This record gives sequence, C-alpha cells and structure tokens, in this order.
Amino acid sequence: MKSATQDYIDKEEAAERKPVELYHLWREDGSEHWYYTSGDVLVTYDTHDYVPATLRRTSVNYQAEIDVTSMKITTAFVETPVLEFIAVNPIEILWVSVMKLFRDQDPLEESVIFVGQIKNVSFKGAQATIDCVGFEQFLKEPVPVYRYQLTCNNSLFDANCGKLKADYKVTETVFVNDAKTKLTGALFGDKEGGYFTGGEAVFGHQSVSIVAHVGAEITLTHKMQGITDSDSVDVYPGCDGRAETCRDKYDNILNFFGFPFIPLENPAMRVTW
Repeated sequence: MKSATQDYIDKEEAAERKPVELYHLWREDGSEHWYYTSGDVLVTYDTHDYVPATLRRTSVNYQAEIDVTSMKITTAFVETPVLEFIAVNPIEILWVSVMKLFRDQDPLEESVIFVGQIKNVSFKGAQATIDCVGFEQFLKEPVPVYRYQLTCNNSLFDANCGKLKADYKVTETVFVNDAKTKLTGALFGDKEGGYFTGGEAVFGHQSVSIVAHVGAEITLTHKMQGITDSDSVDVYPGCDGRAETCRDKYDNILNFFGFPFIPLENPAMRVTW
C-alpha cells in the first residue's frame, strides 16, 4: 500500500487551510445588514451566517501618508443591497467591511482587511463592480467646519439648529406620475409654494431630495423606487440657510449661525472718482 508523500500532504493541508473572506454590508443607521462569503459553503461566525456569493476584490494598499484607500469588489450576480444602485446611487451611506478567516481554526478569529463605504456601483450585464473608499476619507474633511458666511452654518434639524425633525414631518398618501419623480397629495397644498423645496421625501429606506414644491405637487431629484399610487410617504421641509427663512419659517432666529451683515463689497477694492 502506497503512503502519501510529505509533499502531497503539505499541498493537501495548504488547500484545506485556504482562507475565506467575509463581506459585511450595512446601512449607516444599522437598520439592515447583509453577510456574504467568498467561500463555497455557508460560514457562521460571531452569530451571523455568511451566505456564499460569487465575489472577488482588488488588493488594498496602505501607505504611511494616510491617503484614502480604495478597493473594488466584483460580483458575478447582483446581490442585495447592490440592486439598489441599478437606477441611481442611494443617498444614504452603505458601509462595507472585509475580513479573512481560516475555517479550520479553533477558535475562529478574523483578520480585518478593509473598512469603508460604497462610493459607486457600475453594471455590465449581471455583473456589478463596487467602488469602495476607506475610512480615511473623513480625514479629508475641511477644517474648520464653520465659516464666516451669509448663510447658516448649521444643518436643518441638527443639534445646533435645535428643531426636531419629527415636529415637521408630513405623512401623506400620494399619487405618483409614471416617471415616479412627482408626488401629489392634498396635504402638500396646505403649505405655501416652496415650503418643501430643499427638503426630503422618505419611502421605506429611500430618502430623495425635493427640488420643487408647487401647490399639491412635489418634484424629486430622481425616481423613487417601488412607490405606487396610494402609498404613504413622509415629507420634510427644506431650508435655504437664510436668516429670513430661519426667522419666518422656523421661528428659530436665536439659533441662526450665519453672518448676514457681512459687507458684500470689499472696501479696499472700492473705486472712487
């Protein structure tokens, strides 16, 4: 009876020891999570089941300069939540983490390869290519965040603004045009024209910006997926950041954080004759 050579045993063990990669995707608010693995069978780790999917990725390079890392994930068959990107890139942030795991290790211990966000998704047939950027992108944010400017530095409904978003929610049963970019509801007509301009319409996990509000109709920046007549939508007003809007529309001038009296003309550049 022949016995296996050491070379054969080494190769066999190497094949068994080949790691799998775990892909975790989730919404920023934590409301939904998706778990996939590049392996050929389901992997259970940290109480989560990672479903086999046809995934591969590019390498991730880390540099001492702390440049923003990037990575591309390619999937042969479009999976959720990537399906949401077919019509338009979602406004909300979707996070991605990639981990490496040896299935024969006891206890299991992952090695984190990448943590970042989905930046863009492109499609070719049934294949999707997901462009991801690393967490370092937050280091590229401008500092300071507050500026001397005519409009308010606060964002509507943030902590500094002080207004509660729930107090301004309008829930309406709507009628939708064929393009799904215009919503009509009687409650919208109760507000003066432009009240909802710059605000948002929320349906399920979709949040779409409102670019116009005339009478009982609001116009969205892009198609709202899956919505039909008689669906219920939550709509919120917008703010253009002007002091007059803060005072008259929201009665919140005490929290206005702009500088409306900055001279528009530079005295040093004034020409006198």
